[in-house]
Amino acid sequence: MSILSRLRLSEPKSVRLLGIDGSERGRIMLPRVFNAPLRVMLVRRVFNALFTHGLQPKGAWRGSGHKYSVESLGAGYGMARISRLRVTGTGKSNAGGLVPTAVGGRPTHPPVPEKRIYKDVNVKERRAALASALAFTASPEWVRKRGHLLPDGVDVPIVVEDDVQRISRAKDLVRFLMALGLGDELERCGERKIRAGKGKRRGRRYRRRVGPLIVVARDEGVSRAAGSVPGVDVVLARELSVLHLAPGGHPGRLVVFTPSSLEVVGRLLGV
Repeated sequence: MSILSRLRLSEPKSVRLLGIDGSERGRIMLPRVFNAPLRVMLVRRVFNALFTHGLQPKGAWRGSGHKYSVESLGAGYGMARISRLRVTGTGKSNAGGLVPTAVGGRPTHPPVPEKRIYKDVNVKERRAALASALAFTASPEWVRKRGHLLPDGVDVPIVVEDDVQRISRAKDLVRFLMALGLGDELERCGERKIRAGKGKRRGRRYRRRVGPLIVVARDEGVSRAAGSVPGVDVVLARELSVLHLAPGGHPGRLVVFTPSSLEVVGRLLGV
């Protein structure tokens, strides 16, 4: 018996099925997983664990601060008995070295590549967090609380026909999102902000907002189109995780599903 079958899920609800032009084509029932309990701390804990799976080990060079020959002059010279460089005729003469208190010395407690940064997460806990993250996407209050500009009267999650999978050009994808009433959301994602701190000179000068997520069963070119639209991401339903549904550990992302992707999600989670 799956972990989701133990959750007290209410009856499934229906949302409007939209066409690629934004017109209503009927209604569709959501899988019962979208009625899972809303557990913010569970989603955040699993996100932090899964986020570490993509981190790269880092550490200081073992020879850092050990590039010089040093010795201590000892007592009786009217100066500190710190290790000093054995050089003459330069500005570094009698300068401290090797020890952490000296300029150019070794680091005190440097990061080591042997540190274990990979955090484990239980399978049942990860599946329960995924179910809760999906339930957050069906709550208009949490979607707006996350910062998305959701128009009034729009059902969440947004369900669109499978024709969206065949969009291969960025301008067609923007036209499609505008037809859904997400023009203000695209404008919000188009803005960029200069990062505060040293990250400006480390290749991450600008910060962008996270926009809609498009979940498809088959990628027939839509991911290529979304690569040129700021804030818009595309993911296959079988690869869906908390990292996509709750970026930064904040649940309630605006998600666009296709009917075939909903079938895949319901089949994978066993509801």
